[in-house]
Amino acid sequence: MKIVHTYSLNMIGSQDDKDYFLLKWGLLPLAKAGHEVTLICGSSTKKRKEYIWNDVKIIELPVMINFTDSTRILKGFFRELMKIKVDIFHSHHYCSFIPELTLLVGKIRQKPVFLSLHNSFLEGGTIAKSLGLIYLIFLQLFIPFYDKTFFVSHYLKNKKRFLMCKNKTVIYNYFSLPPAMNIKRKNNTILFMGRIMHQKGIDILIKALSLVKKDIFNIHLNVAGSGPQKYIDELKRLVIKLDLSENVTFHGFLEGKKWEQYYSNSVLVVPSRDEGFGNVVIEGMLAEIPIIVSNKGSLPEASGGKGIVFNINSPKDLSNKIISLFNAPKYCQKLVYDAKIYALKFTDESKGKDVERLLRGFE
Repeated sequence: MKIVHTYSLNMIGSQDDKDYFLLKWGLLPLAKAGHEVTLICGSSTKKRKEYIWNDVKIIELPVMINFTDSTRILKGFFRELMKIKVDIFHSHHYCSFIPELTLLVGKIRQKPVFLSLHNSFLEGGTIAKSLGLIYLIFLQLFIPFYDKTFFVSHYLKNKKRFLMCKNKTVIYNYFSLPPAMNIKRKNNTILFMGRIMHQKGIDILIKALSLVKKDIFNIHLNVAGSGPQKYIDELKRLVIKLDLSENVTFHGFLEGKKWEQYYSNSVLVVPSRDEGFGNVVIEGMLAEIPIIVSNKGSLPEASGGKGIVFNINSPKDLSNKIISLFNAPKYCQKLVYDAKIYALKFTDESKGKDVERLLRGFE
């Protein structure tokens, strides 16, 4: 089967980016299963590039939204989509109007078109949410016409805003096993891993930390990730206000070093106010660190009952659950063991078969 995926500008960058996205959304498993898989995406390249990466053909077009007007982006993609040999088009929601263009070409060429939806479109700050709402309204005109719609969680699949989607199916993201590392875990350390933004609930975690400190004075929070400097400064002011300057470290973006944090900390906390899935939950489980998640969004679903769930409206509840984990090493060991077995279900070997099964009806 010839399957053509369309992504927007931000899907291809470094070598790690290629491996991450090609695996995460099932392109590598499908290619390994013998299908002819092509990815068409925008990039900063000055000329069209075509090459093979881990059995997937990648076509990079010189159309990056930061430097290119939308008209040129759409023309570039339209030409490629109209001439390429294909049985199924599969697009992902990342704007630039690429999903809608892919649908149009699919209808012209009378080929089935799938759509993958990865978040609620109402994440981020005020501006991002406003843009997301506008795009959601625009998207309603198109979503009934996709032949199949994939969601990364039942939480997203059941949203009223996606009610018009037909043939809705949940296909979770895929994950590769983390590298083996001989790193000893530090005692009394908490890890946050992800984007630094209000939606992620880092302020809730910091407030909980101040309560934990009353019982464990040498507690330490490692915040790994990047985000708007204005919001990071706001969090740092909160840290100072709560007298936690010696207890919190902001590491910034950890390019190629995130696994060291997963392996070296005592517990991973994911306190998001909303989450389409929560990739860090599965990554943490694969790295054998106990997980605490909020009760919002898809996080309870992602953790699959193998993590601790706290009430996001209660920093006290979060602090109690952090302390209880630190005081129950045997329970932590069982939690980690069960979570690792659960997380292995998200690896490419099994999930690739799920995608292939869903494609069979469109051959």
